[in-house]
Formats: sequence, structure tokens, C-alpha cells
Amino acid sequence: MIIHLQQVIDKPTIDVINEKLVKHTFTDGKLSAGAGAKSVKNNQQLSVDQKAQGVVDFTLQRMLRNPWVEAALRPKTIARSMINRYQRQQSYGLHVDDALMNQARTDISFTLSLSSLDEYEGGALTMEDHSGERSWRLDAGDILIYPSHFVHQVEPVTSGQRTALVGWCQSWVKDAHQRGLLFDMQRAVTQEFEARGRSEQYLLLSKSYQNLLRMWMD
Repeated sequence: MIIHLQQVIDKPTIDVINEKLVKHTFTDGKLSAGAGAKSVKNNQQLSVDQKAQGVVDFTLQRMLRNPWVEAALRPKTIARSMINRYQRQQSYGLHVDDALMNQARTDISFTLSLSSLDEYEGGALTMEDHSGERSWRLDAGDILIYPSHFVHQVEPVTSGQRTALVGWCQSWVKDAHQRGLLFDMQRAVTQEFEARGRSEQYLLLSKSYQNLLRMWMD
């Protein structure tokens, strides 16, 4: 299941993050690429020192405060996260993310945009699944969450600069289909509570949701 959530971090916080990034340097993105991806990866990533890692951690913490991000990820472990950027003519060709990062299984990948749509052209995140090819251009504060086994790419940026937090997560719920069902059920539980409070339907939905979560967690 691919989930696109809008404005999971508000604009003032995005502005603070970008102000912090100005003080740090970026290096060649190939340094973090696996053997099969180095030849198609052409971007930059935030150099990792103690202060720069603080910016990554700050951004990640703000992202995880959003309850729908939490619901989509069910994070057991954030295997890895980094901030990258694409400038004019930079791209990341078709690839599949590594299955194991820092001794954690990667179930879910995510991209959180730190650039508004008027700051860059091109740079769409394109995904291939059984239904074909789909593309997203993300606004500042938007996140795309998708199974790590999908073939995907970042198309060339034709102007401006595209900056994002990217990361990989081991989920408490390994199966992508089960995660999708749980996400939909949580939406139904929330909508029922907002419409009618602690109704009989709310309690039944909530019971089913919690028991499925209990059954599928590993």
C-alpha cells in the first residue's frame, strides 16, 4: 500500500529545518548507495556529524508525532534515515532498496519533502507496481510511504533544488497488505468516533482493529 499524507509537518517547522540545513555541508550520495545502486544514484546527502545528525533526528521526531504517519509505519525500528537533495540534472535511477540496514529488515520506505513545489521542477518520485507506473511530486511537509520492495526512482530535477528526509523502517506488522487493512480500519474507527462518539459500532470496530493488530504484530 502506498500512502501519501499531506502537511505532516507544518510550514514554520519546515522553515526551521531548512534554516538549520544551511549551516551544514552535503556530500556525494553514492557514499550511502549499495553496490547495485551506485551507478544510477546522482544526488547529495547531508554530511553526518553530531550537529548534522541532530537535524535529521529533529526532523524524524517531528514526522513521527503525526498519528497517521505512526499508523502507516507501525515502526518497530527506524533502520536508517538521512536528508538528501537533488539539484539541477540530478536524479536516482530505477532501484530497489536494500532489504537489511543496520541489522534491521526494511519493510517500509518513506520520503518527506522539505522543499515546496515552487522550489523545484521535475524530481518526481516514480513507483512501479503490478498496476503500472505512478508518480508523485511532493510539497513541503508531505510524505510518501511505500513498501521497500517496490522498484522506484527519482526523476531528474530540471530546475531548483529538491530536499527531503528519506528513511527505512522495520514495522511491527511485516505484511504490507495487513498494514494497509489496519490503516483503513484505524481511519474507520476515527471517523466513527468523530461522528457518533463511543457508539456500539465504534466499540465493535475498535475491538476488531485492536485484535487484528495483536494477531499480526511480530
